[in-house]
Formats: sequence, structure tokens, C-alpha cells
Amino acid sequence: MSKIITLTLEDNVIDYISDYLFNAKGKIAVISGNKRPALFIKKNLAQKYGKAFVPPSFFTNDEFIEDYITVKKNFSKITELSAAYAVFNAVRQTAPELLGGRTSFENFMSWAFEILSFIEQVDLENVSTDKLKNIKANAEIGYAVPDGINDLLKNIFKIREIFHSALEKSQKTTKGYSFLKAAGADLNELAQKYDEIVLLAPFYLHKTELQIFKNIYAAGSLSVIICGDPAQFNILGRIYKEFSKSAECKPRSAKPGYNLNLYSAFDDQLQAALLKNLIGAYSREDLDKTVVVVAKPEMLKSVISEVSAVTDYFNVSAGYPAAKTAAFSLIGDIICAQLSRRGEFYYAKDVMKVLSNPLVKNMRFFAVAAVSRIIIHKINDALSPDAKTSISGKMFVSFEEILNEPSLVSNITGATAKAWEFVPPEKINKILKEVFSSLFVSFENIRTLKRFSAVMREFLEKLNDLSIVSSYPLNPQSLEILLSVCDDLKAQEISNIEFESEEILNIFSELIKNKKISLPGSPLKGLQILGLLEARNLSFENVFIVGMSEGAMPALQKDSPLIPKDIMFDLGIEMAKREFEIQNYHFQKLIAGSKNLNLIYPENEEEPRSRFIEKLVWQEETKKGLNRVRAKKFTLGQIPSNFAGKQKFAKTSLINNLLKTMSYSHTKIETYLRCRLEFYYRYVLGLDEAEEIGEEISASHIGNFVHDFFSDVFRKNITFEDLKKKEFEEFYLKNFYTAYENSPYFKFREDSFLIKEVLLRRLINFLNKERERNFGVIFACEREYKAEISTANGQYNLYCRIDRVDKKGDEHIICDYKTGNIDSNLVKTKFLKIIEKCPSRKNIKTALTSPAALQLPLYKYIFENDESSKGAKAAQCALYGVKECCWEAFPQDEEIYSAHIQIIKSILDEINGDFSFEYDENDNCDCANCKFFYICR
Repeated sequence: MSKIITLTLEDNVIDYISDYLFNAKGKIAVISGNKRPALFIKKNLAQKYGKAFVPPSFFTNDEFIEDYITVKKNFSKITELSAAYAVFNAVRQTAPELLGGRTSFENFMSWAFEILSFIEQVDLENVSTDKLKNIKANAEIGYAVPDGINDLLKNIFKIREIFHSALEKSQKTTKGYSFLKAAGADLNELAQKYDEIVLLAPFYLHKTELQIFKNIYAAGSLSVIICGDPAQFNILGRIYKEFSKSAECKPRSAKPGYNLNLYSAFDDQLQAALLKNLIGAYSREDLDKTVVVVAKPEMLKSVISEVSAVTDYFNVSAGYPAAKTAAFSLIGDIICAQLSRRGEFYYAKDVMKVLSNPLVKNMRFFAVAAVSRIIIHKINDALSPDAKTSISGKMFVSFEEILNEPSLVSNITGATAKAWEFVPPEKINKILKEVFSSLFVSFENIRTLKRFSAVMREFLEKLNDLSIVSSYPLNPQSLEILLSVCDDLKAQEISNIEFESEEILNIFSELIKNKKISLPGSPLKGLQILGLLEARNLSFENVFIVGMSEGAMPALQKDSPLIPKDIMFDLGIEMAKREFEIQNYHFQKLIAGSKNLNLIYPENEEEPRSRFIEKLVWQEETKKGLNRVRAKKFTLGQIPSNFAGKQKFAKTSLINNLLKTMSYSHTKIETYLRCRLEFYYRYVLGLDEAEEIGEEISASHIGNFVHDFFSDVFRKNITFEDLKKKEFEEFYLKNFYTAYENSPYFKFREDSFLIKEVLLRRLINFLNKERERNFGVIFACEREYKAEISTANGQYNLYCRIDRVDKKGDEHIICDYKTGNIDSNLVKTKFLKIIEKCPSRKNIKTALTSPAALQLPLYKYIFENDESSKGAKAAQCALYGVKECCWEAFPQDEEIYSAHIQIIKSILDEINGDFSFEYDENDNCDCANCKFFYICR
């Protein structure tokens, strides 16, 4: 005997249905909106029976209908690509003008998916052909939409008919078509298969679903358990109406039985950190009664990471975007590299994106992964604009060019010998060819989906065998998804159809872009981390919902870009409204059964908090008075960049030996004075930041170009009179144009002509300034000088590279080019007075305008003490500003000069003394912009 049973939102559906099934007789099938309730029900039944038992049959709505269609009608599920191609063929056959310029399947594929989605909705809602023909009639008059959409609406019923015919011919089906066929079928046999069919807590049912269950209800085999008040939720009242029953309402609680707590945090990561703090106070017993609902799928990783810091007693069942895994990222980069390829030449930046993927860097192309990492780093170095190689700075590069770069293999061989063992050059060449073949060449010029499937599968298997992919969370599941798509590609009607190579790549990208990884969990114990839909019909005492911003909860479905909203409404398909009602219902059901409700939302200008929170706050304030509901704000507080938690490194005997034999430049001394830890990382450990291939132009690139240019044109023995000659100006300009055209920094940039004009103007101004400054003759240019310096504690090696030394009569003038701004005052007025007190680090930093103030006196000392200078004296030292053509000289005061040399000696003694490499609170470092920020703590 069919019946409808009504429960309140506060009732525990799982407990009720468990008792109901325990006392029921015969063969029973339970149909639920999702799979998870079945696990909880089986757990409860096992506890009730206390022994082995045969559980009821459990189905989701989709499984119940599709099982009937696939078994009884002998149909199989069509893949989404085959379905899209069938739609494409239907459009070509019915209304080829709809294709417009998108004559290829790849170009039309996104529209095919939209049309397919619309047909699916039409099938699920059992929209008749007559209704679609009415749309055709109205479209012929003309809707207020683009002509292309009107043309589609005129033909949509024909497209649907041809698509259905194609499904029947191939004995394939979609979800919508399965429901449509089942709604029109005789289901007596299905109803008689079970003594009772229980439809558990349905909410929204498509018209086809309603018809199917009405037929079973009429056969006397269906029990419908409704959860909620039909007067509160119109959709529940619709279910009663469809079954010709009057709505039954059980009395609800007068007030919510939960304690409401609101929390806010600035962003996703801080919300996860707040959740960790709240969960951390729970016992294992409490966690068994607790659920965390993650409103935004992209927050799942942060939530798992934070929660795992306080407990490992949790389970996850949610969908995570596969695109965020390293495996999907690698495939995306490989496809991008192919799409940007020009013949045999690849965009260097895309090449390095592929090679720098953590999975690739750890592939064992040769015995150990370390060799792969060395190869990739050396390729990156060779492509760098600052490298002196045949491929440096190239925007597009061929693998033949990389293999023929003479320094690359020797550098790889040398580095491999130091890090592991010697690998012969011929083996390095072989590895390089295998790397390029696996990641790039094998994907070139593929013309069929079947061939692409084979190549992609071969690569994925190699990735699984040679990389550490299985060590990364979620990546094994990512590979399974990718392999599944590959299997689908080779077994389709269009598998052997020829496409352009770019079309194949775009088709595959479209197929994988929205894939999600299912993270199954166990309901038997522990904290449950779920999505909202995974939590349907479940009850927990402690409920946490994170990411409750508008747009995440409710996460509203966007209207179709093809079918106008009014037309969808006329057809009875109100997707946005339906999605809101569904999510609102499940939210209300989840919180109604809880005792402690904790809602966490972002507090920033871009993400307003959810309307669900606003409604709860309004309800609470209506009962308790305004401003009675306050959110607790969570912040980490202001974390000073120079906090005391920085590391400290004592000097070992090995470090001391290194420091004693080190040659000290102005840059090293300046770095140590600025920050001891930065000196340690850069010059003791030898760490530095790798330059990204194809990065934006920087000030250092401009500076390097200008210095290289000046070293070419201002040569030794050129006189002041030479610069005035017309021939020199022609030589100067010719060198500029040649240098600029060959520069790896500028030649491939779209704004190259603008940079060229700015640089040319400034360098012409600089030449004019030089023609006014009677410098005599150029004594040296871009030359390295060396000297030794003795202190109370030892003797140290010094070196510098001076941009230019002029000689006028017997006087030598040292100048250092600066392409940026320069200080207008190199020495403070009270410099001597400050430094006289005590040559401590604090006083030195107070006395100097900046650590860079030591540069010119150091250059003067090294120049005058270099063996090649033969006792020459530097009468003047100055910074020469290229940008403003300005000249800033160091004071010609022997006492000031001597004081600076004493400072240099003091710093060198400190570097080699007993001081540890540690943070000094007097340094006032710009830690936030330091490249070693994250390893400093």
C-alpha cells in the first residue's frame, strides 16, 4: 500500500528510516538523492541487528532510473563528447547557418555543450514538442535577442528530434533521455520487483521523476518520506499535489534548538585556520558528532591542511577541482606549449613552465631524479637573458638549438658530477632528447582523437612510472580521470575523424576543464568534511560551515547564455530559482537538526556574507533584540616582518675558512651591513633567486644594457676631443642600434620601440653631457682591480669592477654609472662626529647615508693599491647618473676617506669574528621584499 510519511526538519531522517527498515518485511529498495545516507543507514542497521544481515537495495534517483533503462531497454550511457558531436551533426543537418564561422567541431563544441544542456533540461522536465514549436513560432516573429539565438530557437525542436533519433539508432542514452523514456514506460514490472520502494526525503523532483514515481505509487509499492513543512517549502507541497494527497504538517519546534555562533575571517586561509582552532578543542567523541561543510570547493585543500594539524580523525567526501592538482597543471602547460608553438620553435616561457612542474623536475629519466633537476636548471640558465649562450634571451627556441648549445651539456655534466656522479656527455644528450620527446615532440601534429588518446596514455603511464606523482595528494585520482578521458576518446564515433592539431588540443582541454576529484570518506567514525549536497539528509550535533559568502552559499547556477530567461520560464525551467530553493532547503535541514551551529564567513570588500546568514541574524534579532547577534572576528594580528623568530647560524670552522679566503666586494660588504642573514644566504650558502624566463623587464635589465653599451663605446684611450667628432657620434649611434637589436632584454617585446626611443634620448643626452665635461682621456673601462687590506685581526682580499677611470693630466677620476636615482648627499654633515663615538655596527649605520656610501671610498682604496695602478692616486670619485646626466662626487677630504676605510675594516673584522649570522633589530631591513623572506624563519 503506497503512502506518504511526513517528518519535521528537526527529525533525524537517518535514525527514522533505520528504525523503519529494521521493522519492515520483504524485499525493499531505498531511493535517495545521494549515496551517502545509505552508508549511515547500513551502519545503524548493523548496530540494531548485531549480526550479519542482508541490507535493502540502495539507489540514487539517477541510478534507479538508469538501471532500469540500461538493463531493461539495453541502452548504454553516451559519453559527453559523443553527445556533443551528435548535436553538432544535428545542427549541420537541420540548420547549418547556425554554425556561422564555427564550421569545425572544436570551434562549435562549447555551443554544442550548451545546446546539449538545454535539451537535457527539456527532457527532464518532459517539455512537449508542441511547446518547442510554439517557441519556434515566436522566434519567427523575433525575440529581443541576437539573430543567431532566434535562428537556434526556430530549429531547437528539430535538433532535439534528430538527437533523440541518433540516440535510439546507437542505443545510447543521456540522463534526460533515460528519465524521459522511463516516464512513458510501463513500470509495473519494476514496481513488482520489490515489496516496497522507499523514496527517502525528496525535495525537488523533475517532472519526469514525478511521473515515474506516480506510476510506482499507483502500483501500490511506493512509500514517500517527506522531511519538512509543505507550507514552508512550496516544492514539498507540489509533491503532495502530484500524488493527489493533502499536505500533512507535523508541528515544528517553537524556536531553533541550536546555539548560533558567527565567525568572520579575512580570506579562505584564515577561515580554515579559525576552523582549526575551533575543532582543536573537540574530543574524539565530539568529532564523531561533527560535520564541516565546505561551501567553496577551492577551500577544501586549505581546510584539510589546517584540520590535519590538530587531528587525523576525520574523513572527506566532497568534490575537489582537478584543475588545481599538479598533474592537471602539467597537462595544461603541455597543451599551452603546443598551442603557442610555431613550427619547430617553442615559446621559451611555456617550455620552462612545463619543465619546472614539480612532477617533471622529479622524473627519473636517468637513474635518479637529481639529474633531471640539474638538466632543467641548466636549461633555464642557458635561456636566461643574462647568459652568454647562443639561446640566451630567445623568445622562441627549437630543441635542436638547445641541443647544439655547446656550454649546456658541459655545464650539466659538471653539475651532475658534483651532485651525484659523472655522466658522459653522450648520455646527457640522450636524456635531453628523451625529455623533449616525452613532453613536447610526441604531442606535435596529432590529427585524430584516437592517436592523441594513445600518446596521452603513454605519457601518463610514463609519468606514473618515473615521477613522484603518487606522493602528491589527489594526483593519483587526477591520473585516473585523465586516463578515463583517454579511454573515452579512442572509443567514440569521432575517434578516427581528422582534425587540425590545435582542434584536438582544444577538444581535450574542454573535456577536462571542469573535472572534479571525488574524495570519498567513511561515515563510521570521525569528523566529516563534506560539501552541502554530500550532507543532504544527514544530522549532526555540531555543524561548521566555512566559506559562507554570497555566491558560494547559495551557489547559484547561471542562466543559459543561449536560451533567454523568459523562454526558460515559459517552458517551466527556472534553473536559478530551483537551485536557490534546493540549497536553501538543504541548509535549513542541516542546521535544524544541530545543537551547535558555527557559521564562518569572509569579511572583506569583495565577498559579502551569505544571505542565509543575514536571514538567521534577522530572525535572532527579531526574538532577542537588535545587535544581539555579533560575529567573532578572527585575525592573526600584525606580524612584524622582523620578529624575533628568525633563525640564527653560528660560524663553523668550515664557514670561518670560507670567510678568510673570500674576496670581498662592495656588494658583499653592503649586504652584510644591511643584514647578516642575507649575507649568509647569498655568499655562504650561495643561494639566489632564479630568473624567470620571459619575465617583465626590470631595472637591472636596463642597467646591464647601458653598462654593456658604455663598455663598447667608451674605450680605453678615447679622448675628450674624440667625443666631439662627428665620426664618434655616428659610431655611438650605430653601436646603440646594433646593441639594442641584439639585446635579449628588448628585441621580442611588443613595446620595444617605446623603450628604444626613451633609451636613445637619454643616451644622446649623456653623450652631449660628456662633450661638455673635459675629462681628458679614458684610462680604463669596465676593468677589474684587486687589493689586500690589513686590519687589527687579519688580512683580507678585496676586488671591484670599476665602470670607468678617466685621466686628466696626472689626476685619475673614478666614476660609477647609475641608471637609477642617486643620492644627492653621499656623506652626512655630522659623519665624523657620529663615527668618533664608537665604531659599532649601530653607529656605522647611523653615520652612513646608506650602506652604498662605502662604494666610492672602497673603489678608491682598491684602485690605488692594485699592482697595475703603480701608485696612481684617485683625485676624485663620483657616481654618474645616466638618467639625469648628474654627477655626485665623494668629498675630497682625507679624514672622511680614512674614516670610511676604517668602517670597512671594522665590518670585515666583524664578518670574520665571533658574531653569528643572526637578525639585528637595528638593521631595519626591508624583510617583506627580501627574496629570502620565507627561509629566514
